[in-house]
Amino acid sequence: MAETGLLEAGASAASTAAALENLQVEASCSVCLEYLKEPVIIECGHNFCKACITRWWEDLERDFPCPVCRKTSRYRSLRPNRQLGSMVEIAKQLQAVKRKIRDESLCPQHNEALNLFCYEDQEPVCLICAISHTHRVHTVVPLDDATQEYKEKLQKCLVPLEQKLQVLTRCKSSEEKKPGELKDVKSTLEKCEKMKNMEVTAVSIQLEKNFSNFPRQYFALRKILKQFVADLTLDPETAHPNLVLSEDRKSVKFMETRLRDLPDTPRRFTFYPCVLATEGFTSGRHYWEVEVGDKTHWAVGVCQDSVSRKGELTPLPETGYWRVRLWNGDKYAATTTPFTPLRIKVKPKRVGIFLDYEAGTLSFYNVTDRSHIYTFTDRFTEKLWPLFYPGIRAGRKNAAPLTIRSPTDWE
Repeated sequence: MAETGLLEAGASAASTAAALENLQVEASCSVCLEYLKEPVIIECGHNFCKACITRWWEDLERDFPCPVCRKTSRYRSLRPNRQLGSMVEIAKQLQAVKRKIRDESLCPQHNEALNLFCYEDQEPVCLICAISHTHRVHTVVPLDDATQEYKEKLQKCLVPLEQKLQVLTRCKSSEEKKPGELKDVKSTLEKCEKMKNMEVTAVSIQLEKNFSNFPRQYFALRKILKQFVADLTLDPETAHPNLVLSEDRKSVKFMETRLRDLPDTPRRFTFYPCVLATEGFTSGRHYWEVEVGDKTHWAVGVCQDSVSRKGELTPLPETGYWRVRLWNGDKYAATTTPFTPLRIKVKPKRVGIFLDYEAGTLSFYNVTDRSHIYTFTDRFTEKLWPLFYPGIRAGRKNAAPLTIRSPTDWE
């Protein structure tokens, strides 16, 4: 009976995880990719955090574009979407359920769920442990009840500490010229922490895990995207003859002299000096990052499988290319028809690219300052390949390579 229950719990957890993954994406802002905060809907029907869309439009006086579909509206129209706000809260609650299932451990002695708590030994126990000789005369309660009890004790203790922390924060900002007073406040806070018998030290490691896993107000971008990270390498069979790949096939740079003895296969680009990844996509969500450093020319994005690789071409969405590029050191654009100039406040050292094939979106992010660069919206019907254009060498100014990097946390 116990094994059947555990199997059913595992199946339920998998189902919840799949549903939560989709709900997290739908309840996230397309600009910051965090859970929506004060969600508002604009005229085209897309939803954003109120603060995100306000910053996006802050320098505009009319013709306000949507960051997703680029449709413009004449007036700055923001309507609160309270129903979507409720959905965000549901997503957070589901995340808490997922974590509880994931972190549930088994008794190492009896291989049963640790769903009880022994007050005398201050540790979680299973049902068999509770009726055994070791714990028979001890006070044992459901783990959830003990968790709630310690949570309430912590919350009571946190109230005066939070009040003192607010005092400290105000003093730090307004009394920076009075270090003596700040020391007094800090001393008061330390005394408050010692007035209280919080009984926290008696809480077992298992309960501490439960407390630390309570849902946060928001999730960082990487916590949402890390499950979609694509481990890409470059495909030498597609590389233009002027391009040189690193030994690990993670970097590419332009050389003035063409490499000889390269077979002119159908997959190789011979006009546009670019290279593709070894992996393409026909479905799903995928994320990768490219280090561009201080280069003065580059382009990154995707192209569809049927693009022309031999003759002269114009890489636009109409011809199967979706790219963001830099040229002349400070000119950024999305290669739409015509090009869409991009306002980049902080020069990106690394660019993040997020493909949602079914949704028909390709988004670019400035990893350096954690900002949204641009989102293409289209209908994808072919296999899409990550594309890398390191730009011409231009002396030493653009000699550095483009490099595929593993994503780093933005915490």
